[in-house]
Amino acid sequence: MKYYMYRGKAPNFGDELNSYLLPRLLPDFFDEVEDPLFLGIGSILNNLHPQHLRKIVFGSGYGGTGYAPKPQIDEKWTIYSVRGPRTAAALGLEPGKVAADPAVMMTLFRTPAPQKRYKASFMPHFESLTFSDWRAVAEAAGLHFIDPRSPVEQVLAELEASEVVLAEAMHGAIVADALRVPWIALEPNDPAHNFKWLDWAEALDIKLRPQPMAPASLYEVGMTTKALGRSWRPYVRPFRAPLRLLPIKHFPNQAAAALVNASKTEPNLSPQPRLEAAVSRLQDDLVKLRRDFAA
Repeated sequence: MKYYMYRGKAPNFGDELNSYLLPRLLPDFFDEVEDPLFLGIGSILNNLHPQHLRKIVFGSGYGGTGYAPKPQIDEKWTIYSVRGPRTAAALGLEPGKVAADPAVMMTLFRTPAPQKRYKASFMPHFESLTFSDWRAVAEAAGLHFIDPRSPVEQVLAELEASEVVLAEAMHGAIVADALRVPWIALEPNDPAHNFKWLDWAEALDIKLRPQPMAPASLYEVGMTTKALGRSWRPYVRPFRAPLRLLPIKHFPNQAAAALVNASKTEPNLSPQPRLEAAVSRLQDDLVKLRRDFAA
């Protein structure tokens, strides 16, 4: 059985968690045989997977209409659990299939650093880094910058060493929450990511209070704006270099001010009993997986 993970032009912490966490949860379980295909962490429940392959679902999520179209569930799909109630509803599954994002199981392997090095850290969505210089924006706001494209171990260490995490990257918040590091949700500049945030949060009874961000460049405005229901991206993308480099201070200043305002809000944590229940449910699913695929 081979586990699937999304990989774009650059590595991304949320997706790379598959290679960090799944072998620890299921040692000696995976190989390079693609049938069946194991679907774990990420918004990877879609119609892009080969129809002829068997798919094994362990806590994965559907990304909403801003992502790839949802799959047609048939006999090729074996679903142990999904990320949240919105995924279950979209795929026509019973509520009992809802567990949580498997990244909550990081609590079994890591703990917060006893000595905090960063008063407040900011972790953007990896795609936002192609739009604007968010490292410079974070520095202007007085925040430690966590790059979601860095190796998983480095990102984990920086999350653990933070007193609070401001996260546009959903898995920055998920892992911080699992490690009991308070976090503040930032409303993504690209609204396509909102569905998955609500999906995970509702699975853990979190009342999400996302704080507004602001685009940090004219290019980011174009790449995250829709007009009459249509994305501007195909028209804006060819002008990436000049639009990112235009010496317009308004956008990065506005973005830094939004981060400062967000950092002043009350951070969040899921209820401890709910987190423990989600981890226990996922552990039960692992037992079933091992039993069903023992051969």
